[in-house]
Amino acid sequence: MPLKIDHFMWGYQPGFRIGQESVAKRVFALLDERFQPEIFLVGILAEGKDRFPACVEPENNFWIQSEEFNSTLDIAQKIRLQYPESRMMHSHHLVQQWHDDSLTRRAVRDAVQKVIDAKNSTPSCLSYFVSQPSKVDGYLVCVVLKLQTAILNAYPSLRTNKIPIHECRNISVATSLIDAVVTTYLQKAAGELRLPDPGCDSSSLNAEEILRDAANTMMIGLAYRADQDCIEGWHGLFSECNKIAATYYEKAAGIGTIILASREHPAIQTMMEFTNPTRLRVTRGARKLLQLASQDLALHTDSYRIFGLVKQGMYDEGKENIFKIKFLGHHHWEVSHTGKMLMRVKYGQPYLLKPPFNVEKLRKDLTRIFRGMIDKHIDLIVSLVHEAERKKHGTMLLVTKDAKQEAQRLGNQATPIRPEILTPELLGNLTPIDGAVVLDPEGTCYAIGAILDGMATEEGNPARGARYNSAVRYIATSKHPCIAIVISEDGGVDFIPDLKPAIKQSDIKKAIQELLDIRLGKAINLQKYNKTMNWLSEHRFYMLSSHCRDINERKASIDERIQAEDPTAGRIIWSDFTPNPAMNIDLYYETECKNSG
Repeated sequence: MPLKIDHFMWGYQPGFRIGQESVAKRVFALLDERFQPEIFLVGILAEGKDRFPACVEPENNFWIQSEEFNSTLDIAQKIRLQYPESRMMHSHHLVQQWHDDSLTRRAVRDAVQKVIDAKNSTPSCLSYFVSQPSKVDGYLVCVVLKLQTAILNAYPSLRTNKIPIHECRNISVATSLIDAVVTTYLQKAAGELRLPDPGCDSSSLNAEEILRDAANTMMIGLAYRADQDCIEGWHGLFSECNKIAATYYEKAAGIGTIILASREHPAIQTMMEFTNPTRLRVTRGARKLLQLASQDLALHTDSYRIFGLVKQGMYDEGKENIFKIKFLGHHHWEVSHTGKMLMRVKYGQPYLLKPPFNVEKLRKDLTRIFRGMIDKHIDLIVSLVHEAERKKHGTMLLVTKDAKQEAQRLGNQATPIRPEILTPELLGNLTPIDGAVVLDPEGTCYAIGAILDGMATEEGNPARGARYNSAVRYIATSKHPCIAIVISEDGGVDFIPDLKPAIKQSDIKKAIQELLDIRLGKAINLQKYNKTMNWLSEHRFYMLSSHCRDINERKASIDERIQAEDPTAGRIIWSDFTPNPAMNIDLYYETECKNSG
């Protein structure tokens, strides 16, 4: 049976959605690898007759159906009347036309968002964001982005997202880097909808460029919050911070703090005022003055001029109009609000510090790796990780069943010690030196400063440091149960191995049986086939060799039937399954299925 689109907007709508989802995955992985963004499209008929009033892509077996958006235009009309901007009138007819069209698109976006938020089946653990619509073949098409709410909430965020200019105008400002990235991505995705035949070719969007544009947008918003009258500095703040961070002064990298606030802010205490303020865009001059702000005092800027050296006094953080820009070294800086880091930038590329590690996941993983490990010992390991995370120095904890023997084997590249139960207080004195702290699952330490060995592996990451990659090599070749806990100097904790959730082998067998049922059916149910194969593909890691053999055989047989029944049918080509060498039945299957298959 051919793959048909009943709720048709334009011919390449599936390709556009799939392409944009691929872009979104690249973009949000740069912020947090746990993000699993998904994209769907909502089209509202604006021109023409004898067509569906609303279309959702994908339309089949989706959690929200096209018909639920049929009243979007009526909802949008009511929403539009509530905007303060709807009371504004312009003397030039072209400006008024642009203004009306802008409000209409905004109202359609908000109406689509309202329908999504109101649907009872909308998962509470997910957040949905809607782009302003672009017109494609008579439909106003919105791109809808789905992200996990828990990850969004794990990062610091400002509270206010709008600043009133006057009674008929508000300015939207980003509350966080993630918020800015969401807005920027949706704007660019909507822009691609305005290209001829969107989805016909691959997307031209670049993930790193989207992040930089978003960071620039966020800094414009921070500058606007700080001083709404300083238009000269708003749009150059991100660029100027990058230039200052890149500039040496007397062969030294810049380290110091700049406070972003209006000149007359009551919480700013001026200690030294410059009578002829330097402009921030004069990079060498600004970099020279940064030398004065490396201790207790900070430079003060409104995003355009540098007024002097200041201290920050008592401040109502709810006002959200003072920000600290801290330069950490060559090409490295961050911006924060009341001690909460909003963004870091390194070599011009913005990023976020990883949130505190997931304690519950660590507790579960320890019991999976070290069978029979008791709560007392789990509590100790968790407390050690907490202590290491609080220290400024990066470090590594190697927890292994073979700790005593490994301390002896690595003796020439470690400092073996008399076995000692490690406490958080004692660990605090061990983190300044390089190398791993070697201990057993009971918390007994046998060596410090251990340089781990191991064969090179494809699991390494050249973007990460030596500490992380040495842990990857060691774990990949170790023959004993172990886990390496890597604490980065930039913040964040990595667990190697970072175990995937355990699943039931019976779920895999059920999906494979569904393939057999599809193959034996009177006609191939293409929708069910793709849904089953998509689930299996998402769980490739868990497949044993017997599973891979059965899947590949049944997949090939089904594909032959599809081809025979309709040679012109559109279909997805699923790649063959192969077992993953890292798959371990003891770790990744739930106990009830441990010995099956």
